[in-house]
Amino acid sequence: MRRNRLARILVVLALVVLAVATMASVRGGDPGAPAWRGSTKACRAHPMAHVHDPTRLVLEERCSTFVGRVKQVRFVPAFDDLKITLVPTAEMRRYLPDANGGVLVADVIATDQTTVSPPPVGSQVTVSGAWVKDKATKTAMMLPAYRVVVDNAGAVTIRGRSEENHGPSTPRELHLSVATEPRVVVGGEIHARIRARWSLFGALTPASQIHLFTEMTTGNGEGVRWKAVETDTRGIANLRLVAIQVPATYKLTVYAAPSGESLSVTKLIHVAKR
Repeated sequence: MRRNRLARILVVLALVVLAVATMASVRGGDPGAPAWRGSTKACRAHPMAHVHDPTRLVLEERCSTFVGRVKQVRFVPAFDDLKITLVPTAEMRRYLPDANGGVLVADVIATDQTTVSPPPVGSQVTVSGAWVKDKATKTAMMLPAYRVVVDNAGAVTIRGRSEENHGPSTPRELHLSVATEPRVVVGGEIHARIRARWSLFGALTPASQIHLFTEMTTGNGEGVRWKAVETDTRGIANLRLVAIQVPATYKLTVYAAPSGESLSVTKLIHVAKR
C-alpha cells in the first residue's frame, strides 16, 4: 500500500517538474531567429565585417528577416550608425526575448548607409540582416541590417520632405585624404588628419560636417579598432587612437557616404615594438 502511494507521489512530482521545466523553456528559453526571406544570394557570408566590437555579440543567425512597424529612427554619432526601433507584427513577437521589452533594434552600420535609406516613422518594414544577441544585455538585434523594404509606402505620410522640383542638383564630388605617421610604437598615439573637400567645376572647397567612420583592420581584414569622427568647418577631422594592438602592419580605412555614394580612403600603419 505504501509502495503504491509512494509510486503515485513520485509520478505526480515528475509531472510537476516536467510542467515547470516546460514553462521555463517556453518563457525563458531562446526563441530562435526568424527565417530569411527572399533570394539567398543577398545573404552575406561574413555579416560581421565592419561591425564595431563584434566580440560583444553572439551571432545566432547569419541570415534573418524581421517585420515590424517603425517606432523610432535615430542616428548615433559614436559609431556613425542608424538605429531603427521596430514594433513586431503578431507573427514576429515570439522571436523577441523578454530583455527586448517588446521591440527590436535594426542597426544599419556606416558602410551600409549608402544603400539603406531611413524608413519613415509609422511605416511597416521588412528588414533583413544578421540576428545577434548582445552578451551584456541579452537583447536580440538585427545587426547589421542591410536590407530595409517599406511595405506600405503609399499609406505613409513622410513629413518634412519637400516635393518641389528645383531642377537638377549641381554636380559635386567629395575628395578624401588622410595623413598619418607610417610607424608608431606599441602604446603610442596614432594621429590621423583626415581632410574632406568638395570638387565643384574644378574648384576645391572644404566639406564640413561630413560623418566619417574609421576602421583599423589586420592583414586578413579582421577589424581591431573603430571610431566615428566628423569634419569641422575647415573640412578637417582629427583622429586619435592608442596603438594597443600587437606589433604588425594594419590598414586604416576611412569611410564616407555624403550623397548616397560610398567613398573610402586607406592608409597603412606599422605598429612596432619599442
